[in-house]
Amino acid sequence: MIPEIGLLFLVLAFTISSFYVFGNTFSFYRNNIFIISPKIVYLFFFSVLLSFICLEISFLTDDFSVLYVANNSNENLPDYYKFAALWGGHEGSMLLYLLFLSLWTLIFYLKSKSSFGIFFLFVIFSLFSGFVIFTSNPFERLLPFSPEGGLDLNPLLQDFAFTIHPPTLYLGYTALTLPFAIAMARCVDPSYKNWASDLKNWSVISWSFLTLGIALGSWWAYYELGWGGWWFWDPVENSSLIPWLIATALIHSAIATSKRNIFSKWTVLLSLGAILSSYIGLFLVRSGIVTSVHTFALDPERGLILLFIILFVLIFSLIIYSSSKLTDLSYTYASILSREFFFLINNVFLIILAVAILFGTIYPIIYEIFSGGKDISVGKPYFDSVTVPIAFFLAFFQGFGILSNWSSRTTEPKTMYAYFAILILLTVSLSALFLNNISVSITVTNLMISSILAGLIYYAFLQIKNSRKVNLSMGFSHFGIAVMILGIGLVSSLESQKELIAFKEKPFELENYKITYLGEEKNIAQNFSSDEVSFRVENFNQKFNLIAEKRYYPVSKSIMTEAAIHPSIKEDLYISIGDQVEEGWVVKAQLKPFVRLIWLGALIMAFGGFLSLFRFKSL
Repeated sequence: MIPEIGLLFLVLAFTISSFYVFGNTFSFYRNNIFIISPKIVYLFFFSVLLSFICLEISFLTDDFSVLYVANNSNENLPDYYKFAALWGGHEGSMLLYLLFLSLWTLIFYLKSKSSFGIFFLFVIFSLFSGFVIFTSNPFERLLPFSPEGGLDLNPLLQDFAFTIHPPTLYLGYTALTLPFAIAMARCVDPSYKNWASDLKNWSVISWSFLTLGIALGSWWAYYELGWGGWWFWDPVENSSLIPWLIATALIHSAIATSKRNIFSKWTVLLSLGAILSSYIGLFLVRSGIVTSVHTFALDPERGLILLFIILFVLIFSLIIYSSSKLTDLSYTYASILSREFFFLINNVFLIILAVAILFGTIYPIIYEIFSGGKDISVGKPYFDSVTVPIAFFLAFFQGFGILSNWSSRTTEPKTMYAYFAILILLTVSLSALFLNNISVSITVTNLMISSILAGLIYYAFLQIKNSRKVNLSMGFSHFGIAVMILGIGLVSSLESQKELIAFKEKPFELENYKITYLGEEKNIAQNFSSDEVSFRVENFNQKFNLIAEKRYYPVSKSIMTEAAIHPSIKEDLYISIGDQVEEGWVVKAQLKPFVRLIWLGALIMAFGGFLSLFRFKSL
């Protein structure tokens, strides 16, 4: 009965949203007013929430008569994994998507006065809730026969990070709907005066969740997959990075629009690009068109429907955009050192980067279509060659942008002189710290982070000197980028590894570490068994033990490895095991200098974004 109730509530939410959209469309066409109150959003949200709760109950009570539960859970699965298993597959993850979309709609109603914005949010929800009900029903029954025990959750997903990474990322994806709705609202309602400021603030919220979600995914892949990598240029990883890049451009464009009343048309187009890029990610994950560890479904038909949704949103939005009367104030740049100019440069480079990554992601698909089914892969060499130069220029111009003034107030030459002095001092100082390992990549890394830090340092000095407030949100966000770049540059340049067969009590060395394989023990857990392989590690006066695992999941008949990691800010010692050979194990030991700066930087960036909420008066 509970699954049927859950489906009923989901259908109710779809009915409410469709009724609101079609009823108000007809009313506005006839009377130029909305007759259905947006207060219906309360009933709408609680309908989705209750549907979500019903599916969670089905998981927690092991109701394997529900097809989706039977395919993604098991009676021996710990309860916290049963809870998270709801978003372990296509149908449940889409229900989570709908829940967050309805949540943002409710929050937007409570904090915004734009009835048009609410209208467009309901349009989006109607499309995706209809998609779930008619193609991806998570409450489908297996009656009268149901499997015993369940087929189990994918072992890759049986990890703590799975409980927080997808929800965080989905909060970011669904929040992109808010700037889109605001942009469309402004296109049809010229009286919406503070639209650019609201759009910027909601974009920052989405960007912050995306930053945090991507960082959590990177951290999870690093320790769970056993490769020791933090980014693989996987198609689905790329599909989360592209909206993040466009959202970054959108924030800066919206700032210029709100402050100077410029770039308004471009801001609207960026909001459309951001939401469409997130939908492209949904399409890639759920169509089966790409191969990825993140793939939720292998159903071209559902992928085709998602493609139609993407096309509908695109055409619908462009029609509204083309009929709008968006105007910018005429302006001229005081100099190429104006803030408008640097914001424009920022947008150009970010969009070029997003397009380049998108091209590399979909090129294998295009090649397969036109080559008669031949496969081709686009990997790290392409992405590194494209992203590194663009990232360098983005970082280099950040410092200028932080210090620059709007064209109404000329940036003083002495400001730039001071900036370059700090830049040179920082670059030389950082290079001196890594003198023994100096290389082109480290030099480029030092120059990138020095550019950002020089701008932040002198900006803070000028603000304090002139008794003006320091924008801490901006400061933390840009500082976080510098920290992340430092981590990426150092780990890419200085990491080392050794792969060998380790025999008992026969130590091997990696840099300053002496590692000895001690033996293994059998362990029986609630839903898996494992070989726990122990290592003794000696480094100067430090001694400690590490345990790597080889796990066997009997239900899915899957084998997983768990890496042994000794973490620190300075470096990670990373040990992963392969097959057992005679009396030893195939072992891969890696040393990852400063790898944790990558995630620390991302956390600082997200913190800066969330810090801006305190300045968001609408909230």
